[in-house]
Amino acid sequence: MQAINESLSACRLPTMIQNAYRLGGPVSSLSYSLPLQVLQPRPHFSLDIRTRAGEGLLFFAATRGGRSHLALYISKGRIRLSVGKQKEIFNREKYNDGKWHSVIFSLEKKKFRLVVDGIRAQDGQLTTAELNSMQQFVSPVHLGSAPESLHKELKLKALPRQSVSGCIRNFKMNGAPMSNPTSNHGAGPCFEGQTQRGVYFSGNGAHVVINDSFVVGSGFELLFNIRPRNQTGLLLHVGASSMNQYGPAEGHYLTVYMLRGEVVAQANNGKGEFMVSVKPKASLCDGMFHKISVIKRKNVVQLHVDTMDNYKIGPPSSTTTLTKDSVYVGGIPQMSMQQTLPVTSSFVGCIQDMRINGESISFDRLSGAFGPVNLKECPG
Repeated sequence: MQAINESLSACRLPTMIQNAYRLGGPVSSLSYSLPLQVLQPRPHFSLDIRTRAGEGLLFFAATRGGRSHLALYISKGRIRLSVGKQKEIFNREKYNDGKWHSVIFSLEKKKFRLVVDGIRAQDGQLTTAELNSMQQFVSPVHLGSAPESLHKELKLKALPRQSVSGCIRNFKMNGAPMSNPTSNHGAGPCFEGQTQRGVYFSGNGAHVVINDSFVVGSGFELLFNIRPRNQTGLLLHVGASSMNQYGPAEGHYLTVYMLRGEVVAQANNGKGEFMVSVKPKASLCDGMFHKISVIKRKNVVQLHVDTMDNYKIGPPSSTTTLTKDSVYVGGIPQMSMQQTLPVTSSFVGCIQDMRINGESISFDRLSGAFGPVNLKECPG
């Protein structure tokens, strides 16, 4: 069966702010690998920030050996620039008012500078030794949360490890727009207007791992609500299959996906694949939330989409799988594509109120967020 990757949407997409990312959560971050000559000797950065949060990391660049750093963060609503080992400057105004604010920060010879909305904080001064320790920045630089490898260093320096919860746009270095991050972990689109709870997946490989050692077992129950912005996309995948020349030979897995507006649950208990589908009468792309449930009992899979349902009995299986696998929601990583799933394109849209085996899933606390997924909110 040929995998289908349809990224074109027949549905209306929400209004997103150009060149902006919504950050927030323990891993929400963007990394930019930069040529080292760009970081030397006097880097100049600018960005706009919109937040209601009182605390959180905005930007971090480490130096070789970890002795020095350049960090921009929010503490008690104030924007602060931390340079060298312990030197800081900040504006006395509070900027966590939910409005856009422009921030410029730079190193200039022995001075470091912070300007917010055109108001300049008193310049900071560096000693010659401090200046020398700032000569060797290491790539990449980070917006939002810092990677775990830097957590110890940040803790020692009393800097926040987690991203500020809010939007960052128009990140520039030395006046040049930094439009394409090298890596994106859970930095989704930033929306105009009202937002509501949920997790927004914006395609392009966006996915989350909600458990990396999940046992499907003989029974499995999945409940969630979706408001799709695309007719085709992967909703959930758990389990693994081994391949042979004729396609998937065996394995224990469950895949739930949309294909041209139809919802499909596909399973394998180790004795062969079977699937059940529901084709709603009206499009799921109607701007409303739709309730989906998948219940698997041994070799029977039942699928509900709103008030419609269907079930399928698969080949009887004498074994119960006890293998531990990752649970992917919204898509799967590129390297897992060789599992030849029927749909490889990521889901585009909002997911709310997901429960697996009766347990509610807290997306905003997850450490496994990949690509442009907004863990905090969906468009209104």
